[in-house]
Amino acid sequence: MEQLIEWSKGNPGALHFLCEVFLNTNTDFMEAIVINNKIEKCPTLRGTNLYVLYSDICDKDIKRVAFLCKNCPDDILEDACNRQDYSGKELIEKYFTI
Repeated sequence: MEQLIEWSKGNPGALHFLCEVFLNTNTDFMEAIVINNKIEKCPTLRGTNLYVLYSDICDKDIKRVAFLCKNCPDDILEDACNRQDYSGKELIEKYFTI
């Protein structure tokens, strides 16, 4: 739980997302691993950027988050999540069709 709080950086939406991924027994284990690995590899996927990934880019769908984490290059995903004006969706759009 400590790690989730650290990753959320005080953002309640990010903490909610992280709890859904790592504490909800309905979340697929392999999806949780993919998301965990991407968060660990991408230092800017914290706080608000995590919430942007979950809410704005993936429409609060954990399966979409996992798919994107698996298929999108780190630098592009980090750039997309850093944009808080929904323009990040355009950057990653092609990675949803792989």
